[in-house]
This record gives sequence, C-alpha cells and structure tokens, in this order.
Amino acid sequence: MMKRIVALLTACMAMVSIPATLRAAAPTVHASLSADTVLIGDRFTLEVTIDKDMMQVVSLPYFENKMLAPGIEILSESHLDTIATEGRRQTLRKVYDLTSFDAGAYDLGRYPVMYGDKNIVDTLESDTPLHIVIDTFPVDTQNNTVYDIKAPEQTPFMISEISGYVITALLAACVVAAITILVIRKLKRRRKLMPDGKPEPAIPPHVRAIQDLEELHNRKLWQSGKVKQYYTALTDILRTYITERYGFGAMEMISDEIMANITPLGLPDKNRDELNRLLRTADLVKFAKHYPSADENEELYYAAYYFVEDTKQQPETPDTGAQDTETGENPTSDEK
Repeated sequence: MMKRIVALLTACMAMVSIPATLRAAAPTVHASLSADTVLIGDRFTLEVTIDKDMMQVVSLPYFENKMLAPGIEILSESHLDTIATEGRRQTLRKVYDLTSFDAGAYDLGRYPVMYGDKNIVDTLESDTPLHIVIDTFPVDTQNNTVYDIKAPEQTPFMISEISGYVITALLAACVVAAITILVIRKLKRRRKLMPDGKPEPAIPPHVRAIQDLEELHNRKLWQSGKVKQYYTALTDILRTYITERYGFGAMEMISDEIMANITPLGLPDKNRDELNRLLRTADLVKFAKHYPSADENEELYYAAYYFVEDTKQQPETPDTGAQDTETGENPTSDEK
C-alpha cells in the first residue's frame, strides 16, 4: 500500500513539472546598423532579426510620421519575412532604409519587440544599443574662403527670349483667322443671299415637290427596269411634301400611319384615294416584288403630281377693300 502512494505522488509531481520543461524559450532580438558614421543625406539601413518559437507571436513597433527617432527618417521598410526555419525555431528579419539631414550623434537605444506566448505578454529589447553619427562635409576654412550667397544678376532683355512665343502666337492667329473665314463663307453659301443682301425666300413645298417629280420623270427609272428605285423615289418625294405641307413626320411613318394622319385633314376623296393607292402599290413593289404595268406607273406618277397640285397651299390674296380704305379711295365713288 505504501509503495502505491509513493508511485502516485511521483507521477503527480512529473505532470506538474512537464509544462515548465516544455515551455519554449523567450525570443531573442538582434538589431544592427549598416554603418556607425555616415555623411548627412546618405542612406543607411537598420536590420532587425528575431529568433523565436513558431507558436510565439511577435509585434514590432509603429513609428509615427516615418521617424525612427528625432532626426532619423525612415525612407522605406520591408515586410517581416521568415528567413530560416529549424524545427520549431524560426528566424524573422525586417530591414529599415534610413537617412538623416541633421548632423550629430544619435543614441537610438535598444530596438523593442513585444511578444506573446500562451498567457505571457512581454516586451523584449535588442541585445545591443544602437548608435549612429551623422557627419557633415569637412570645410577647410584656412585654405578656402567662404563667401555669402550672391543675389541673382539682372541680365538685359533679349528679343530671342520671346521670339518663339511670338511666332507660335502668330501661327495660331493665322489658323484661327483661316477657320473663321471658311466658316463665314460656308454660312453665306447656305443662306444664299440675294443681291440686295436679303436672304433668298424658301422654296414652297409644292414647288420643290413638282421639281423633284419632273426630275424623276426625266430619269426614266421604271422604263430601264429600276421599278423599286422608281417607287422609292416617288414616295419619298410625297412624304417630304406632306411633312413640309402638313407638319407631321411622314418620312418616319408607314403607309397606314400616313393615311391615319391625312384623313382628319379633310382632303378631297379623289386625292386621298389616289395617295392611298400609290402608297399601297409602292409597298407591294418594295416588299412583295410586285411589278406594275407601264400604264399603272404613269397613272401613279400623275396621281402624285395632281395630289401636290390640288393640295398645295394657296397664296394669300390681299384685301383690296382694306387697301382702298387705307388710300382714302371709295370703290363706289365713281358710280355715285
């Protein structure tokens, strides 16, 4: 019985002592500068290596405003990389690229690293302190004289200094003037000014339509077998005339839509029926390969011609009575 008690106590003591023996050693931190003395403005590096257990977590310090210390500027820094692994041990490295523009001796102290291991959080420091001397360029004042900064010299003005700008400005002005002249000429051609300087009056829709119909008739399209082209041109002339005469977009409408807009206008039945017949025949020619006879081609041409003639806008007749009243003449005075 006594032997069992002693064995149990020995086992308990072994279990208690196991975590202490298996606990990993604390990380070690080593920091070194690439030089102990540099000239002002030169670059140098700080290399930090950390040896730790793979289960341990380390955190490096954050430097505000990219300043390692007052007067020491951080130009760039690398990531914390793993450079070696042996069993459970890892070696990490981080490199800082530094410079300084203030001469003097700088004691940077020891590089701090925070680490965590299970329930332990502690701060470690590098094994050696950091020290750097920022030196200036040596000036031999005995053999060299130091002079003050000279003020800018006032040089005489020379035309060659601005000649390039003047030439460029003149070329640009010439280009702008040429473009302006071309635009003005183009606008004048469009307006077609009459000799007295007034714009030429617009051609009435029926006059333009009659001219286009006569030109189409002289082209003799259907006589040369171009029936589809003939009916396309014939209906386009009528669509343009209807658009300008009655003010709705006949060019974008199908035949049914055109007739739906024509019906409320109160046109004579003959003109409305002839227009409907012309549009339907043109649709058959263009979409159903219909081939009308020669007599039908002529009849529909004259149907379009007389549709324009019968529906053209009549010119306003002056009121003779009003004119006589304005001149003070009485049209019945002679009779009296």
